[in-house]
Amino acid sequence: MPSGNGKPDKPDPRLRAELLRYRNLLYDRLTGLPTLPVALGEIRKLINGDRRTVGVICVDFCQSYGLENSFGWQSTDDLIMNLAQLMVVFNEQVMDGKGLLFEEAIRTGSFFLFFAREGLTTEELAEVAQLVREFVSSSSVGKELLAGGFDVSIGYSLFVDDPLIRFERLVYSAARDARDMAVDAEKRDEMLQYRELAQIIAGERIRTRFQPIMYLGDFTVLGHEALSMGPPNTIFDNAERLFSFAARSEFGHALDRLCRRHAVRVAPAHIKDGELLFLNTAAVSFSDPSFSADFSDDSKLRKEDVVLELTERTAIHDLTNFCRTLGNFKKEGFKIAVDDAGAGYSSLSTIAELQPDFLKFDRSMVAHIHESRIKQELMRTLLEMADRTGSRVIAEGIEMPEELEMMRELGVELGQGYYLERPSKAY
Repeated sequence: MPSGNGKPDKPDPRLRAELLRYRNLLYDRLTGLPTLPVALGEIRKLINGDRRTVGVICVDFCQSYGLENSFGWQSTDDLIMNLAQLMVVFNEQVMDGKGLLFEEAIRTGSFFLFFAREGLTTEELAEVAQLVREFVSSSSVGKELLAGGFDVSIGYSLFVDDPLIRFERLVYSAARDARDMAVDAEKRDEMLQYRELAQIIAGERIRTRFQPIMYLGDFTVLGHEALSMGPPNTIFDNAERLFSFAARSEFGHALDRLCRRHAVRVAPAHIKDGELLFLNTAAVSFSDPSFSADFSDDSKLRKEDVVLELTERTAIHDLTNFCRTLGNFKKEGFKIAVDDAGAGYSSLSTIAELQPDFLKFDRSMVAHIHESRIKQELMRTLLEMADRTGSRVIAEGIEMPEELEMMRELGVELGQGYYLERPSKAY
């Protein structure tokens, strides 16, 4: 910008030095590669709006400190530079230039290759990682490292874009997991589960069973709860393992959405007209903008016939705002149930704020209740509360005739459990 005398202002040397310092943090002059923070915009372009799966390959000098002790820092820098050039060649020759190559941070010797592919599977990702391993091992860099008793570690991970999770967190989490796999053998089993779950979600390989909820008086059916599980003969065939692992990863929202959509798609073939569909729903999913669209006219399910069961896989952090959101869903016709009431969802006052249509008491309340006076008195108290709030009570996990008789004696209207009827086959 010109100064008062019409001459351009001289650049502020302090500002120039600061800009150079930041540039040096973002671009490694040794390798010529940008660091991961610069990668985000380019990685987003890989997805290209069609929710393709993104694979991440990490190539890491897992023993870099030992390298410097053996070779000196100058030779180690040369090895890092040569490895970077080698990965550039691999991307051009093997990946046809379709990957994006970044460094974790300057001079670290950890490189990430990101690439996107429609329907990318764990097996395909492992094959690419093996190609990288062979490419590096057969190079002069790999042979020099091997001669010195060192190696380059390879790890990999993948992710699918999720609108409910900040994109930056998805990228950094996937990069961290790929690097963890490269440097920590103990985490490989967990990473295998992680990638298996990612593949299940990307391939929409979820199954749903339906278990009836019955009137305990005459055993007529009020509705059915959708019970989701992973593919057969996998580690996630067990529903508890599936959801507990997803809750520890960033896949929780995506899995909840997939289970909901799959259940809505297959339910009309199983549920009769007039019966309700109970859907387990994490609290965070109520903020999913696509939620209501899953129950369009094409779904063949009326919102009035759907009960959204609040699960405790995620906490409610802002009860006031959540109740306001819940009210909007009720206005659309949805009914609300609190699952496992009494086993969590904090206090009775919270339940009162939520104003659910149904309260479901889980197996821990029902098991051997005929032998426990304390459980019986607690159930009576909860039934009185439900009556005052206008909620209908469902006893889950009825597995013995004595439990059924006690539920009837206490005045519980509805029940669910193996003694009444087991879940249907998987759809």
